[in-house]
Order: sequence, then C-alpha cells, then structure tokens
Amino acid sequence: MDKRELLDRYLNLGDESDYAEAKPLYEQTLAERADARLLVDYGYLLYAHARNEIRRALEQYERAIEVDPDYDKAHYHLIGARAALHESEGPVASYEQRLAENPGSVREHRFLAHAYLHAGAYEKAHRVVTAGLELAPDDVVLLWARGEAKAWLGDPDGALADWRHAVQLDPEDIGAMYSSAFLLEREGRLAEAAETWREIIDWSEARRLTLEAVWPKQELHRVSAAIDDAQVRGIGPST
Repeated sequence: MDKRELLDRYLNLGDESDYAEAKPLYEQTLAERADARLLVDYGYLLYAHARNEIRRALEQYERAIEVDPDYDKAHYHLIGARAALHESEGPVASYEQRLAENPGSVREHRFLAHAYLHAGAYEKAHRVVTAGLELAPDDVVLLWARGEAKAWLGDPDGALADWRHAVQLDPEDIGAMYSSAFLLEREGRLAEAAETWREIIDWSEARRLTLEAVWPKQELHRVSAAIDDAQVRGIGPST
C-alpha cells in the first residue's frame, strides 16, 4: 500500500501498524520535496496518532482514579486530557455534580475550578475559586486557579499578585512562577518575564535540579533574544 492508503486505513481503523508503516514513507518523500498536500497529510497522520495516544492516556488516568480515588493528580491530568480532545463538557458536568454533593469540600472546589479553566469558562472558575477560598483562604491550588482566571479575565496584575502569594505560602511549589513568566511575556513585559525565568533557574539549581533547569534556560535565552531584538529596533523592552 502507498502512504495515502495507509493514512486512510489508520484514520478509519486505528491500527498502529499502519501508522508505523506510513510515517517513514511520508518522511522520506518530504525529505526529497516539499509538497503542501503531503505536508497536510503527514500532519494529519501525526495529529490522529496524538489523539489516539491521548485517549490511551485517558484510560490510564481513569484506571488510576478507580485504583486510588484520593490521588488528586489523576483527576487533574484527566481534566487536561479531556480538554486536549475538546471534550471538556464531561469533566465539567462530573465535577459540578461532585461539588453539589459535597459543597464543603475544598478539594472539589479545586477540581471544578480546573475543569472550568480548561473549558475556557473563566468567570465560572473565578466564582468557584472565590467560594473555595472562603473555606480555605490560603489554599495554594485555589490561589493559582484564581490567578489563572484573573489572567484571562483581563486582570494581569491581580493574577501576578495571587501567584506571588501562592509561592510565598509554599516555596517548594513554583508552578505559579511559570504561569507568571508566560503572562508577563504575553503582556509584553519582557524584562520582568526574563527575571522570572532567572528566579526559576536559581530555584532549580539551588536544589540541584539540573534537568529541570534546562527548559527554563532555553526560555530565558529566547526572551532575552526578544529583548535584544526590541532594543536593536529601538522599541525597548517593557518593564
């Protein structure tokens, strides 16, 4: 079979052997010549494979929840995987029901806030987080979620303040610092973004987390290059 036939088979049957056979054929042809149709077909092959892999990941998260319903990370990963497949409605409905059945649970507020954030329902996420923080004002997960909601609702300074507070409460969890770096860059505040990446690198290296520091260093290099480019063009980085 040629590569197009293999692609059609994979899209309709999902047999991984068809994917494994088609992939090198597309790569070989594209190495010889660039063709828009071939590039789209190859991209579609990769996209379909990625979706299939995400569905396999979902099965593992669902099994993990069955094995240990109290393992929170499985819930968060399940929410994210469903969102990647544009299937956020299921987790939203599920965690809405869970919270309705247990309105005093901070944990259920966290889950539903994450489900809303992944669904792009930022105002609902903000309301759920606000209610959760009334139960636990210094909950780091909820503070991060409120910052995320504020960021998408047009309150970058409020988001940054929540994320700073979250890191102050738990200095060993710097997920909020990554969120801050990305938001600062989106806001065009490149110098502040670069400084945040430096803080992340320093945090990692202080704990001998060499591998974890690799990507932040790459991000710092990229943002620093953007600052240099802006200075060359006479724009100047925003601080």
